Amino acid sequence: MPSSSQSSERSPQQALQNYCGSQAIDLQFCQRPEFRLELLGGQFLVGGTLEGSRWLLREALIGWGLEAAIAFAPINQWWEALRLAYEVPFQTAADWLTWADALPLSSTYRDTVYPPLGSKYVGEHRWVQDYLRQAISVAVDQARWGRCFGPNYGMLLGRNILTPDILVLATRQLAQNIAHDYYTEIPACLVIEVLLPEQSLVDRRTRKVLYEQAQIQHYWIVDPATKQIEFWRWSLEGYQLGAVDSDGYYREIADLSFSPEIFWLSYEQSQSPYQQRLAAFTSARQPRQWELRKELGIELGYGSVPFNPAVGLTPQPIGPEQFISWCPETKLESPPFPLIGGETGTRNAIALLLMSLGLVETIKLMAGYEWVRALRRVARQQQQDTQQRSQWWQRAREIAQQLKAEMGVGGVGVIGSLVSDQPLNQWSQIDLILWDVPKSFNTWRIFQSLPDDIPFELTEVARVLPGNWEEISQRMQVLEGTWGDHEPRPQKRMVFHWLDADANS
Repeated sequence: MPSSSQSSERSPQQALQNYCGSQAIDLQFCQRPEFRLELLGGQFLVGGTLEGSRWLLREALIGWGLEAAIAFAPINQWWEALRLAYEVPFQTAADWLTWADALPLSSTYRDTVYPPLGSKYVGEHRWVQDYLRQAISVAVDQARWGRCFGPNYGMLLGRNILTPDILVLATRQLAQNIAHDYYTEIPACLVIEVLLPEQSLVDRRTRKVLYEQAQIQHYWIVDPATKQIEFWRWSLEGYQLGAVDSDGYYREIADLSFSPEIFWLSYEQSQSPYQQRLAAFTSARQPRQWELRKELGIELGYGSVPFNPAVGLTPQPIGPEQFISWCPETKLESPPFPLIGGETGTRNAIALLLMSLGLVETIKLMAGYEWVRALRRVARQQQQDTQQRSQWWQRAREIAQQLKAEMGVGGVGVIGSLVSDQPLNQWSQIDLILWDVPKSFNTWRIFQSLPDDIPFELTEVARVLPGNWEEISQRMQVLEGTWGDHEPRPQKRMVFHWLDADANS
């Protein structure tokens, strides 16, 4: 029998499940995990849990088809995963087909209602997050105390990358040039997490432990359901719970005061921090002493590392460099659902999820007979790969000739699927690189004038992502024109400058 403490810990999720079961409205926000993408223990986590990752991969398999995942591993490896997942000894296609035909046909697995991973407080969470970020940004900027980031801004903690709702880097930290476009190299001075009450253990346990180990000086936990804020401050003994002063203000952060009472009053009145006369945060205005500038320099960002995911039967660790370079924009759209930061972002997310779960666990997300049929379809397509590849090469040459003759493009080369020795798959397309492009060139007009029966992508050499440059320099095949001394576009990164120091130099 579970203890009373265990029962109380599960009660918020149980209450959410009961709430979902009693409503007749669309409860997608209760079912979906918080769409926060993080790297923890080498795994790509959605909403802070591996259950969230399973949910997203399952939705992707339903929405995009099993072929979207099969593309990332050899077909023989998928058959082996199927054998291991279902503990069957089959080797031949006939055996697999007989087994699949014997399985009961049912769509139950598609309609199965899993324990809710979201919250009925999604709206409150978003309002509190936005209000806090705006309000604290105003106070921090006014005091020249540092810079506020988030949400969806990464914080590197060892080999993990977390994306707090709000984080603040102090001026002394920014001066170390550790802030990048997508992440910071060191733990922030202040981290704020806004709870989804039914999933609060992620913030109260998992993230709190990581923040404490990283010696993040200030960690605030905000609960929009109870309108309570916990102020944790790091010490040699670990996190200690702080308290407000007798006048109701919290002042443990130098030069910054915060009134929870005023904040929640603004919340109840739905007031913007820019309209609120009595501010929840107060700070002394200081003269501008520093700034962040974009300057030439090496920058690790989206597309910096070649996209080459290592997918195996068991989970494969993801490195921070891969996560930063491949992780899509945290934007969930449809149709088709889920569209995760566009088609390329969806491709990347599926690959990262496969690395995190492994093929055997992925097989278990869908019915066995669906995998058998999808694998047989892919096998038949691969038998026609030579013919299909010949057609694609012909189309690539036709497009290249048209671009040069009619659009004045100086040269065209091809990379990607056509120069790879792997069979074409669902994510394959004709990737054309253009150089010496006239100023009048309009990419969208080109797409409208060319047939769309074969997917293709046009990229001017000046816009090539750093991760693709190695392939261009080593494997690109020139279709039109002559490849000259083209170089990667210069990278830029944020650099800290003391204004007084610059003036005196």
